[in-house]
Amino acid sequence: MRPNLVKPIYRAGLASLFSVALIASTGCGGNNNSSPSHTANSSSPAAPSVKMETVRVWTNDASYKPVLEPLVEKYNQGQGLIDGINIEYKLFGSNYDDVLKVALAAGQAPELYKFVGTVKEPFINSQWMVPIDDLPGGPEFLKTYQDILIKGYNTFNGKSYSVPYKVLTTKFMYNKELLEKSGFTTPPETWDDVVAYAKKITADNKGNAYGYGVHLKDSAASGKWYFASQFASSVGHMGYDFTKGRYSFIDLKENISKILEMKADGSIFPGGEGMDNDALMAQFSTGRIAMLPGVNWDVSNFENFKKEVGSTFELGVINTPVIDTANRHKNYAQIADVLCVGPSAKKMPEKSMKVYELFHSDEVLKAIQSDEIDFVARQDIQAQKPTSFKKAGTAEFGDTSNSYFTMTPPDGGIKIEGQPYQNTIINLIAGSTKVDVAKVLTDLDNRYNTALDKAIKDGLDMTLYIDKDWNTKSN
Repeated sequence: MRPNLVKPIYRAGLASLFSVALIASTGCGGNNNSSPSHTANSSSPAAPSVKMETVRVWTNDASYKPVLEPLVEKYNQGQGLIDGINIEYKLFGSNYDDVLKVALAAGQAPELYKFVGTVKEPFINSQWMVPIDDLPGGPEFLKTYQDILIKGYNTFNGKSYSVPYKVLTTKFMYNKELLEKSGFTTPPETWDDVVAYAKKITADNKGNAYGYGVHLKDSAASGKWYFASQFASSVGHMGYDFTKGRYSFIDLKENISKILEMKADGSIFPGGEGMDNDALMAQFSTGRIAMLPGVNWDVSNFENFKKEVGSTFELGVINTPVIDTANRHKNYAQIADVLCVGPSAKKMPEKSMKVYELFHSDEVLKAIQSDEIDFVARQDIQAQKPTSFKKAGTAEFGDTSNSYFTMTPPDGGIKIEGQPYQNTIINLIAGSTKVDVAKVLTDLDNRYNTALDKAIKDGLDMTLYIDKDWNTKSN
């Protein structure tokens, strides 16, 4: 899939209202945290009488459902009866982050949950996370990950709150058929190319297809993954400059201006303000959009939608275009975790740790990798990757030869006034094409750097967030 995927981390020093009515979820298991003792019957594995308790797992990673749901069902009907554990696995929709925070604040959160974001300090300071080290068997489990734990992301003050699970990569996706139909035999290299391609493709297709696509409904995810991180190949960062230890969103001005230029041309597929990523990918898969930025999870999304609509066009995946080919940087990539331990786990630490280990087992990681759901962070699992790939785009997104693995910015350690950068970028794209982009981004920088200066004055340790030798230049 991609050789020695995690090694760039070592060189770089490494490298977001609680009620059932609001939840779009699927669950496996019961709703109570404990149930009467269970004695195995003739159809169950032989086991003594045990107290059954429910370990809850919350996530919004829908792509893992085909692997995890049958795993949970098998465990609950087998080994779980011996361990005295019933796993309640819940998959949430777009409101997951809000539901989780309200549940944590109310003391009703699950034993294990997916953390949304990159900076965990606020959750740790609120005692919403429990160190894996403090659970029975935790230190032994962590030995497998000791060489790839990321300071400031997985570990804080000598304690580990999660482990590297997967690799997220960014690229640029395009419909080869639509480009060729408009006379473009090579994909775009620069954002000027993207603007020119998009304008001609839109004109040639007279409303049946558009040159470019954006989704603006899910501002937190879209602002980061489909705008800021995609612009990193042009400027070397996505808003925070690790060499200076300062925020510099103004550097993204030219990239945002190119998006607004396409909007003014009418080259962007209409209705982006009301679309999330799935809705946009559905339109791309039907052949109505020629180009759009992508993250490796879009490989499975594209595959699924393409099968539904019966599309036959060939997918192209390339490095993200840049503003200036003489100042080309590598594509943004990130190591990510999938589960943290909530405070409820303290009531049944041994059982919570058993479930945590199950979800991180070799069996699960191999299935995720072989099914081309995600790229796995552990190098021993990487070494067992498939020799060929079934899904279009897997090989290209898995090629990290022109990717850099980001360090963790200090976003979670500061308190800004006003909208965060993700929402600010989305509001720029959704608003007037005549907006003063430089003015908005300068204000954004001022707000972030003012908050950063205050945090430093209050004791924020900047050694985690500065690397004067940080270099993302592409060869």
